[in-house]
Amino acid sequence: MGLLPALVTGLGIDIWLFLLHNLVQPEQLLIKLVCLTFGLTVIGLGTAIYLHANFAPIPVDRLMLIIQDLTEMNTLYLKTSIYLFFLVLALTFNGPIGIGTLLTVCFGEPILNYFTLLIGSLFNKKQSIRK
Repeated sequence: MGLLPALVTGLGIDIWLFLLHNLVQPEQLLIKLVCLTFGLTVIGLGTAIYLHANFAPIPVDRLMLIIQDLTEMNTLYLKTSIYLFFLVLALTFNGPIGIGTLLTVCFGEPILNYFTLLIGSLFNKKQSIRK
């Protein structure tokens, strides 16, 4: 079941890249940063929604949830640690690392953590209204 979110994510990335390919020229740094910020925000919101809905997480999110169950650590530290581990692996094997990779490692999880708390409070508020 974890294949479906990975498929939707990959399709979304491909569509996003196709749409922006002709829109953003290499010298337009400000537009690229705005698009990256928007993308990180949407990814954080989407991930928070699907994790809170308990819908088949992708493997890296499943790993984070398993480690969280075992250690009771905050997801902010866990996923950032996982991202850093993969960043070190990419550096070790000369993988492609760009500014988007670095910004995702630095800001991806704080954004996700913010939206997780927000979605959780909205969900709990809605549950208390129903009772």
